[in-house]
Amino acid sequence: MPTTHLSVLGLDVQRVVTPLETGDFGADRVRLVRDEADPEQGRDPDDCAAGPMRARARVARTISETLGPQFDSPLDEVRLPFDAPFVELYAATTDLLRSSVADGDVVVNLTSAPPQVAAAFYAARTALVDTGVTDDDAITLFTVPADERLDLAAVSALRAVVSNVETTTTALDEFAHVADGPAATAVARPLRIALSDLRNALAEASGDSRGSRRRPSYTTRSKDDSTLDSMSAYVGRAREQLADFVESDQPTPDPSDTRDPNVVLDALDSWLDAETALLSPVEDDPRELLARFRESCDARFGKFEDDATIVLFETIDRFEEQLDAYLDARTKLSEAYRPVSEAMGELTEGTATAADRLDDFRDAGVARGETPLSVDGHSLSPLGDLEAIALHVLTTGPPRSRPRTRRAVTAHLRERAEHHGIVAGARDEESWTSFEAFCVDIARNGGQADAFEKRLSNALRPRLDVAVEALLADGYVRIRERETGRDALEPTDSAHLWSKTTDWDEFRETVVDDVLRDCVERELD
Repeated sequence: MPTTHLSVLGLDVQRVVTPLETGDFGADRVRLVRDEADPEQGRDPDDCAAGPMRARARVARTISETLGPQFDSPLDEVRLPFDAPFVELYAATTDLLRSSVADGDVVVNLTSAPPQVAAAFYAARTALVDTGVTDDDAITLFTVPADERLDLAAVSALRAVVSNVETTTTALDEFAHVADGPAATAVARPLRIALSDLRNALAEASGDSRGSRRRPSYTTRSKDDSTLDSMSAYVGRAREQLADFVESDQPTPDPSDTRDPNVVLDALDSWLDAETALLSPVEDDPRELLARFRESCDARFGKFEDDATIVLFETIDRFEEQLDAYLDARTKLSEAYRPVSEAMGELTEGTATAADRLDDFRDAGVARGETPLSVDGHSLSPLGDLEAIALHVLTTGPPRSRPRTRRAVTAHLRERAEHHGIVAGARDEESWTSFEAFCVDIARNGGQADAFEKRLSNALRPRLDVAVEALLADGYVRIRERETGRDALEPTDSAHLWSKTTDWDEFRETVVDDVLRDCVERELD
């Protein structure tokens, strides 16, 4: 008989595709079971609203593209009201199974199914078999337990970190662009003005003010100044101008090999043009050029005491102050920026890797698994250890607040520790393991047991908070709002169905004991 394979789609990909790729289940026809609210078949995910709609459309497209080439006929889709009341969902699921089983055997992959949808398939299959509509082996429900399951909250937080790093990197790049562009020009402006003043002062001291942009302010000449002294100053400067004229026809000398201060000023000007990046360290220290300029001016004008010479040396002092301030600002900015830039570079590389990994999660889901497991007699959706213990507590008692749920879980673990202590206490002490010795103390000493339970409650608090949020997100638990006091947690129909299909005694001897051993080992460490 032909076999129809129904793959209920959620946010998983790998565990939905694997059973068909590996041939664990043969299929003559594959149908993708989707929510009625999902985008239409073949819709481009990028055209869907961001969030669950886009994610589910992407999953549907990925699975279709992966499985489509393996079958002669294209994959088709069928819709169910995932979010409808359970009675309506159950009726629609029953109709789907009844029509599918009329054509042959049916295999249903519930790996990615939301809990209420998995519960509806389980109940519908049971009803069809119990009423004799179909044989027991005509409809097979299975899931693929996760060998690796990632915390959805952690993935969401990682996406936020990646987004924030990308935003910060863009902001840092823009900061560098502004700092090494307009800001660098603004910061260097006082130094450029001081350099222009220095060039003007040199021209005045040399007796040549042609082309000067701004004349420095000189002190007023005293009436007692000697005309002969002034004449001597002008004659001396004329001699210097003649030397400049002779040198002007020669190739431009190196600033360190010439006594011409104009050459040194040109070198300072070139340095300032080249050094425009505030956030980079200063490569060449221009103080050596300034010292050379001062020496050249001393040699050329040191013998004069007129106003222009005095202004020249005052301008040199002011330029040196501006240069020191500029270099100090450059040094501090580059020292502050360099480690931030390097750290952001490393963070950006790590973010690129994380972004690629997140793309993998988006395309393949956050859980991995290989081996199919029949749903009969097992949990509809395998849960984490603390999730299962908390769900057991909630399905076997009244609604509880989060703190009361946590205390009930820790009380259950303490009770299990006392059980192991009683069993071990009946044997010879030399045969006890460290775990059993610890449990014996718990069983024989009520004070130690109370203290252990309290420490356990505090230690498990963050992990249990995550477990409860996962149960709420998966639809196993809902919140009952109270008018007074804390809101309570209560199980849904899916949770009760989970508890009925799970052998708790066997579960307690494996999963619960593993949790207890882990907690005790942490105590012993």
